[in-house]
Amino acid sequence: MRLELLREPYMKKIILSGASMVSVHSGVGVLTVLYLHEVTSMDSAPAALVYVAVQCAGALGRICLAAWSDRHRSGRYACVLTCLTAVIIGMTALTTPIGRSPVAACLLFIWLGFFGIGWYGPWVAYAAESAPPAHTGFTLGLAMAVNQVAVILAPPVLGLLTDLTDSFTPAWALLAALTAAGMTATARL
Repeated sequence: MRLELLREPYMKKIILSGASMVSVHSGVGVLTVLYLHEVTSMDSAPAALVYVAVQCAGALGRICLAAWSDRHRSGRYACVLTCLTAVIIGMTALTTPIGRSPVAACLLFIWLGFFGIGWYGPWVAYAAESAPPAHTGFTLGLAMAVNQVAVILAPPVLGLLTDLTDSFTPAWALLAALTAAGMTATARL
């Protein structure tokens, strides 16, 4: 009975958006400092400080985006879709020559911190509100379990892809593509 919830459109939205966004969150966490050091030639200490700014932007995003989702007329999922779109834009920009500029890359990572980490609050609220009243806990538990699989798989996959290609571009492109696929699939539901 409970696993039948996986067929429900709201559950597919929760799982697809959550898995793609948590992969982005993991990718930004694992690759930001390396990217800034290796691609933009930033020293390690300033690159680590940028990562701190990314985390702060994520914390601010969690507060601001959650407050916005409380007031958005189109519902909480509209905020999640906004975050998906913003992540696709940021990841795509990192694959272009713009992403090689230290200043632009720093701004892009802060952007990705705000939307790629800040997405979580509106997503959890959407998941909780979408679930049938008797299945809220199960819905959240299942969605978060799927997210944990993505949390475990994303870093080694992105790291291996970066090592095999000797470039960060395929990793950013993969994250953008996964996010776009998740957004497209959920928009249709």
